[in-house]
Amino acid sequence: MKDLQSLYLQSPKLNQLNVLREITANPNVTQAELAKLCSLSVAMVNNYMKELCGSGLIEYHRKTTKSVTYHLTPAGTRHLEELQLELIDEMVGMFVAAKEQIRARIVSQAHTALQRVVLFGTGHLAQLAFHALELTGASILGVCDDNIETIGGEFCGREVLNPSQIRFLAPDAVIVADSSRAEEICRNLNSLSSRGVNLIRLDSYSRQNHVENPKADLLHTMANSLDSKGMPL
Repeated sequence: MKDLQSLYLQSPKLNQLNVLREITANPNVTQAELAKLCSLSVAMVNNYMKELCGSGLIEYHRKTTKSVTYHLTPAGTRHLEELQLELIDEMVGMFVAAKEQIRARIVSQAHTALQRVVLFGTGHLAQLAFHALELTGASILGVCDDNIETIGGEFCGREVLNPSQIRFLAPDAVIVADSSRAEEICRNLNSLSSRGVNLIRLDSYSRQNHVENPKADLLHTMANSLDSKGMPL
């Protein structure tokens, strides 16, 4: 649909999966509601419904002239399970590709080989970064965040530290894995730069990084072309 902003394009199989999943959750769902839930047009939903009915994967029961309920047949239930397992397999591949992309992004911004790093952030991007750092061979000294609600909690098996503790850990670099607040976080950590700590951002490259490290653009391009199924960052 034209209002979709994601780089991720839905395939016919994924649309079919979403339709079957929504029908399973609510047999009373209307085609207009399915269109909204599955990010499709009503006309496309109607086509999918005809195809699924014709294939014996769903059946409909007419309660009144204007009220219809939809139900998966045993074959439809099996097909839904097969599609969900296939999606999981593809998501695992996307996860692997995303880790490699993030690893390449980190390495391209590192001034030297990373030995001791601190991860800043506790969101989904930080989770990917945590596992990507394992590919670099660097030692993750700690995870920190400036959100008072997460400090003292646990993230990937590590206690979340206050950013004020970073300087005592003496890292080579801090990986800023919070794309929504990267600029603010880097400003707050600017004093670490004077101590020789490299601030590495996962949201974008700075102009200075491109000038100082001409290989950054090449590595970034290579990372983004690793896999056609790679997760867009």
